[in-house]
Amino acid sequence: MSRLPIVLACLCPLSLSAAEPLRVGISDALTSPYMIEDPAADSPPRGRAIDLARSALSRCGLDARFLRQPGKRLVQNLELDRLDGALLLSYQPPRRGLMAYPMRNGQADPSRRMATFDYAFYIRDDSDLSWNGTRLRGLEGPVGINRGWSIERDLQELGLRVENGNAVSDNFAKLQAGRIQAYAVHRQAGDLYLRHHPELKIRRLSPPLLSKTYYWVFSRGYAHRHPRQTECLWRQLPRLRAAYLPDNG
Repeated sequence: MSRLPIVLACLCPLSLSAAEPLRVGISDALTSPYMIEDPAADSPPRGRAIDLARSALSRCGLDARFLRQPGKRLVQNLELDRLDGALLLSYQPPRRGLMAYPMRNGQADPSRRMATFDYAFYIRDDSDLSWNGTRLRGLEGPVGINRGWSIERDLQELGLRVENGNAVSDNFAKLQAGRIQAYAVHRQAGDLYLRHHPELKIRRLSPPLLSKTYYWVFSRGYAHRHPRQTECLWRQLPRLRAAYLPDNG
């Protein structure tokens, strides 16, 4: 009897398992241009981050389902192996043992990042607030941020209070109305929104607040089960990010 059917039978379960689409989470707080905000319920997520991920997946012979989730739930689902991966998560030491980052010399490897984004403060045109790179002078209340963004911890370390908003549009509306004095957000997202809304009397402060590096992170379970697929995807990022998510572009 030929051994070929036996060999094929042994290979089929592995092939089917490897062919299953990855479950890839995306924070519902991500904004344009990385994610198109408020997509229709029956439309798949869109945006530059998705385009980059799809290109990397195609190069590795993989497919994925993209799932928008609140940031805390996304991190929990990665830790519990209910998601295979997530796009654009910053590196934080407490997360290192809970999920898989591309590593080098004991640190997250910035050469295999998805993107680096600058954060900046935005204020009203008539505001007297000033920022010298270390201190926001004249602030009397909280700084607006997008709910679930990691910048909350950085601002608190500067001794600033924060107020969460649901989206870029929500925070810029509060800023224009004087309900907050300043708003901290990615410069790319803030500048794009203001270009599309020239009626807003809002300006960006210089220098940048800080820069953050973001990664395509995997659950430890997926990285352990599929190390070649994980490495393949990380390997694509240096050549793809310049086209889809150029630093500070």
